[in-house]
Amino acid sequence: MYEQQGGVLMDPTMAVIVSAVISKTCMLLALWIRLRWRARREQQRQHYLLQVTETVAAGGQAEFDDRDGEGRRLHVKITRIPVPGEDQAA
Repeated sequence: MYEQQGGVLMDPTMAVIVSAVISKTCMLLALWIRLRWRARREQQRQHYLLQVTETVAAGGQAEFDDRDGEGRRLHVKITRIPVPGEDQAA
């Protein structure tokens, strides 16, 4: 009636409990990995946007248009105010 595995006797109820715990643990681990990946992606996106906005000269305006894979959109436009005496041809 009992099976012996690795020197330990396991009844069918114990095997079901152990497999349920292992499957729940694997699901939680998968969710944790996905959450970490998304958080890291958002940190990298935020860092990029900070770099973009830091390049705007004082008194300028920033506008940026971005849409991520989930359909969210961010729109930013960069308008640089001309500095008197600066070459406008560039």
